[in-house]
Amino acid sequence: MKGVSRVIACVSLLVLTGLSSSARAENNAADSDRANLLFKKGKLAFNAGKYDDALRIYGEAWSLKRSPDIAANLAQTESELGKHRDAAEHYAFALAHLLPSSTDEQKHALADGLETEKSEIGSLRVTLEPSDSSLLLDDARVTVPSNGDVFVDPGEHQVSVTHEGYESKSQSLRISKGAAQVLWIKLEPSGAAAEPSTPDAPNVSDAPKPGDAPPPQPGERAGRSLVPAIIGGGLVAAGATVGVVFLLSGNSSQKSASALQDQLNERGGPSPCGAGTPYTADCAALHDKNVAVDQARTVEVIGFAVAGAAAVATVSYLLWPRAGTASASTRAPASTWTPTFALAPGAGSFGLAGRF
Repeated sequence: MKGVSRVIACVSLLVLTGLSSSARAENNAADSDRANLLFKKGKLAFNAGKYDDALRIYGEAWSLKRSPDIAANLAQTESELGKHRDAAEHYAFALAHLLPSSTDEQKHALADGLETEKSEIGSLRVTLEPSDSSLLLDDARVTVPSNGDVFVDPGEHQVSVTHEGYESKSQSLRISKGAAQVLWIKLEPSGAAAEPSTPDAPNVSDAPKPGDAPPPQPGERAGRSLVPAIIGGGLVAAGATVGVVFLLSGNSSQKSASALQDQLNERGGPSPCGAGTPYTADCAALHDKNVAVDQARTVEVIGFAVAGAAAVATVSYLLWPRAGTASASTRAPASTWTPTFALAPGAGSFGLAGRF
């Protein structure tokens, strides 16, 4: 009888599990059907110029079904209403989750829409160490996408990064319209700094001997070699020169690519380089110019980054307290420096942000 009872219990459990899975599948199918119906209604409202109604309808559909087609239409509606940051996020989602049936023209339209929205806002390329740290932007938790791009409205923002077992870090940053900025924050483990040790008893062998130079007194400055500063200055000049040269080169290539793109658009419409295009040579030349622009921008960023890092190292070396300038009890704590790279269309810069 016990064996029979166990069999009955197992069969009942399987039946209940099957019913639960079936119910979930039915609910998912019902949500999908409801989202598709709302999607159609949203298109009607958008075509009629009722953007607020379209936003509400698309938003409800998005809550039921996160698909690239709903995201793309939601982004277009948000763009019409001036919600550029939300529009950029939904354009980015649609691009990252393109359907296999999507055409090149649809892909280009989404990419163009994303670039248009990014010109109205700022974007952060976020790198956190450890990578699973929590990011707060203006006291709101932010989930960093896999590509690291976080879209923000232009202006001043407060950034905080936390992780269990690590010292938290906070900093403020300002981002301008159309700028792309690299935000790299590395947390230090809690208690990483060594505890101050108790001074040992004075050793007779350490006592000054006749003829020894007296130790530096408070207020005296010990000598310091200028060789590292000279090397650092050379790196600053070299990096800045490389950055400026490739900045100008990238701008020149960008102008040429834009002019060629305009010519192709005049002859072949909005997508002149699609499959079967008669402008093969011009399209290949346009591709090469775009590649040249990307390469120039990359070297430009590296040049300015090297110049900025060398400048930080040189200034830190020159300003770091020298031996004898202050006692341990009165010396100011070291500043916390956080490098921040900023890129804007046709320009680049390097800056510092942190607590001083």
